[in-house]
Amino acid sequence: MPEPAIKKFLDEEYPKAVAFYDRGAVKAKRWFRGLSIYLILISAVLTLWIALGTAEDSCRWLRAAISASIGVATALLSHLKCQENWLSYRASWDAIERERRLYDAGAGEYKGVADKDTLFVERVEAIRTREGADFYSRHAKGEEQAKKPTTAE
Repeated sequence: MPEPAIKKFLDEEYPKAVAFYDRGAVKAKRWFRGLSIYLILISAVLTLWIALGTAEDSCRWLRAAISASIGVATALLSHLKCQENWLSYRASWDAIERERRLYDAGAGEYKGVADKDTLFVERVEAIRTREGADFYSRHAKGEEQAKKPTTAE
């Protein structure tokens, strides 16, 4: 691989890939943790509030709305696949970072290879391609299930 091409990849494309997976992992983790903590806290508080309330309580609509928000938060966790995306993005970030360390050290697959620059670019792009395919399969599976007609028994 020509020197300008690998330099451009290392200076431009590689940092973009690392930043993309890092941002994606952080964002998905925040959504997952935020929605999960919301579900835990609201479920506990709502249960106590209902148990301590009276039948004539004027807050029943508020409790009903909060109860409905539990269903919405659960559906968002499932639909957005926050945990799966978080773990997948972080795994891709780790894999890309590992490739860079091996490339820089001339270790692993890069040991004794005639063109380690080309191998590095190919391996990083393979990780990116695999993550893209995995993302599509995670989200397409849910879309396909949503499109299936339900049968009445």
